Amino acid sequence: MKNAVFYLIGPPGVGKYTVGTIIAERTAAKLVDNHYSINPIFGLIEQDGRTPLPAEVWPQVGKVRSAVLETIAAFSPREWNFVFTHAASDDPSDAGTCREILSTAERRGASVIVARLHCAPEELARRVLAPERRARMKEMDPEAARANALAPVFDPGHPNVIDIDTTALPPDRVADAIMAAAAALWR
Repeated sequence: MKNAVFYLIGPPGVGKYTVGTIIAERTAAKLVDNHYSINPIFGLIEQDGRTPLPAEVWPQVGKVRSAVLETIAAFSPREWNFVFTHAASDDPSDAGTCREILSTAERRGASVIVARLHCAPEELARRVLAPERRARMKEMDPEAARANALAPVFDPGHPNVIDIDTTALPPDRVADAIMAAAAALWR
């Protein structure tokens, strides 16, 4: 597999990073987790994973993300695979991020699969409290997780979309399902 893009969408705590890491290992892909662009900014401000951040922070994150995506589109070798993760919601800025990621894949001429991951509210609330999330500057609010679990999963409007409920599936099985769907699409 060469020049493939796996785009994992879902709420914080659903398993995007964990599943993305597995797919990246199996496909020799570069993992571009959404915190790849967020943490350079989050590391310079006070944040606790629960308190809402000032709105002015997000345009700064967008600048970092745009630089990363432009580098991938213009300079990364065409045979490389990428796994992107995105905690997308119905916020208009998330639609813009989605367009940027899919445009990067298109500019590369990459094969794309979008996996929309979701999870039951109580399981998602439990997952966001995992201590390792704090080290990665991830959201850790169980009430927000419950609300996110009940919200519709973002629709990227791409033809190659699969939906997976991660509530009772271990991450390697989620990765298996995504890779099997990709193999079927890209024959």
